[in-house]
Amino acid sequence: MKNMLLTTIAFLAFTIVSAQVTSIDLTQTVGAFTTESLELAAGEYQFTIHNQDVGHQVGFVLAPKGQYEAKDHIKTAYVKAPVATGESSMTGVVDLAVGEYEYFCPMNPTEKYPLTVREEVETIQLTQVPGAFKVQALTVTEGAYQFEIANNGIEQAVGFVLVPKGQYAPENHIKAAYVKAPVSTDASEFTNVVDLQAGEYEYFCPLNPTPKYSLTVVK
Repeated sequence: MKNMLLTTIAFLAFTIVSAQVTSIDLTQTVGAFTTESLELAAGEYQFTIHNQDVGHQVGFVLAPKGQYEAKDHIKTAYVKAPVATGESSMTGVVDLAVGEYEYFCPMNPTEKYPLTVREEVETIQLTQVPGAFKVQALTVTEGAYQFEIANNGIEQAVGFVLVPKGQYAPENHIKAAYVKAPVSTDASEFTNVVDLQAGEYEYFCPLNPTPKYSLTVVK
């Protein structure tokens, strides 16, 4: 377990991501997926594939990196039915081991996108109250993290934004750090896995809204 230093006004718990089936939404537009890479912890996943105005049916292929022949496809990652324009379809449950994979759609067609599965991913739990995060500063070591964002008594949905320090424009947001769905009152939601390199970052919620808090990543 990586060493985690913490400056905070509240206790921060962190754990290894538990083994459970996690849902991942992937949207296709003409010739592309809108999500251009994924980093995940080892475990079970189910993908929902959305067809956004492609104009014909699409599918989904997941394979070990560089292995594109049909015999190498992970069959449980096929959609249950071809996905028509404006529709969605789910894959089966995919048990992903540590390694490098690629996903693509030969029906669209799209390029091949990287999917990395890591063995150890730490979960950082962050709770929001009206106008604030309880944890107001973090220092962590380099590595792969997943944030769990909790909404404690805020009477609206909240989110989570992580950016390099001082870079607040949407194009600078670390997209993997978005929560998978808005977090309703007294609920919590996970982000995707974020690969944090040494440097200075800030986190905040524009929906709450909160101040901007520092996150320092050290080697």
